[in-house]
Amino acid sequence: MDERTSGRGSSVSMASLARAIRAVPLEQLVALQQIVETGSFDGAADELRVSQSAVSQRIKALENQVGNIVVRRTKPVQATETGQLLLRLAKQITLAQEEAIHLIAAQGQQGVVNIRIVVNADSLESWVLPALAPVAQGHIALDIRRQDEHVSPRLLRTGEVMAAITADERPVRGCSITRLGAMAYHAVCTPEFRRRWFARGLTREALESAPLVQFDRDDRLQYRFVRRVTKAKIHPPTHYVPTSIGYNDAIALGFGWGLMPDSYARGYPEGRLVRISPEQVLVPLYWQQLRLSSPSLDEVATAIISASGKALVAA
Repeated sequence: MDERTSGRGSSVSMASLARAIRAVPLEQLVALQQIVETGSFDGAADELRVSQSAVSQRIKALENQVGNIVVRRTKPVQATETGQLLLRLAKQITLAQEEAIHLIAAQGQQGVVNIRIVVNADSLESWVLPALAPVAQGHIALDIRRQDEHVSPRLLRTGEVMAAITADERPVRGCSITRLGAMAYHAVCTPEFRRRWFARGLTREALESAPLVQFDRDDRLQYRFVRRVTKAKIHPPTHYVPTSIGYNDAIALGFGWGLMPDSYARGYPEGRLVRISPEQVLVPLYWQQLRLSSPSLDEVATAIISASGKALVAA
């Protein structure tokens, strides 16, 4: 008797939740989407051209409707687990709307579909932009975020992007995943820098003293390489240069040593850079995208996956 009662209660609860979610007004989902994308209620109000109070009321109504808190009032504002699920729903609806507009728009007045993705800097500034050029010349407007490949899954989880190039082989919940290949890196510096700091080879003492070039504080590639060589946690003097071209040029100018993609290293005059280790560092990359029914998102994915076969090495 208790089990049957419990079963009926669960069924009613699920049915009530289903009715509540189906009845959520689109303006509430859009408000949630804008809050997460801008990071604040004020930013969402600016984007939607309504008052901050109106945005707050929409979110309060949404939370009452689904019976759960959907955002954490932090700086920036973050979606809760329930909020992330509703954010995915919001993106599905808005993406479907944009694609419908594109398909039914009069010739010469076609709508544009907005696709937001996140890409690591080395891929973005080497092979991804050429791969996406044909896509960008069509009906798709690309919003590309730059983030380290080890950090990018976080933007998928929070619903800030629809797809990402990541270094994580574990799919984010609600995402499909495709292995792309690997970027190949070598530790390089100028010949003068090697003579000064690594005359006795890649020793722990040398790595602890020789200046290192890092992309930014999310870039852990060099540190992982150092710790693999030394078996110790050391902290060499570090320069931070947060663009791929600037990072590579800093190494070529003698700021320090660093791991550079082979494709970039080959672009400098012969003899400008030398390796301090024969060891090749491979960073496997994956394409992850939300499981949305979207021809436009699939078009972006096809371009990325196709180009990766030529730009990356098998790993």
